[in-house]
Amino acid sequence: MIFDRELIEAKLALGLIPSEDMPAVAWDALEAGLDGPGIARLAALERPTFFEVVEVLAKAKAEMALVDLSAGEAALRIARRWAAEILERGEDPLRHTKEFESLWIKADHPGEIQSVGNLDDEIWIAESMGQTESQIRKWVAERLRALSA
Repeated sequence: MIFDRELIEAKLALGLIPSEDMPAVAWDALEAGLDGPGIARLAALERPTFFEVVEVLAKAKAEMALVDLSAGEAALRIARRWAAEILERGEDPLRHTKEFESLWIKADHPGEIQSVGNLDDEIWIAESMGQTESQIRKWVAERLRALSA
């Protein structure tokens, strides 16, 4: 896996990297040319507990030049990336509304991603008002384009 600073910062801010995956993050940092005793110690952990990770995480984050993000900023980073990937792959955007909703809930409903966080509810309303699936799909894709821009 490639060391992706922006994605790692966002996932850390939302608690989306389990403790047992943190050594892999440290290994990715080492492979990207980053080094330091905190990174090395984190990389050396084997199936670490939350407490083992917390003990070294602050030092490792500083060595990796990771910054703390607000939940809203973190959710926005992740949602933008998802939106761009969905559009790039040409996937049906209606298949991903629950993922955006889950992210919105996990981040405690930040305004930064409200436009996609409640898509599932808005789709239900559009369906009940007689809009076709094709119209809804087009509208959702437009939302994703606006978000990823």
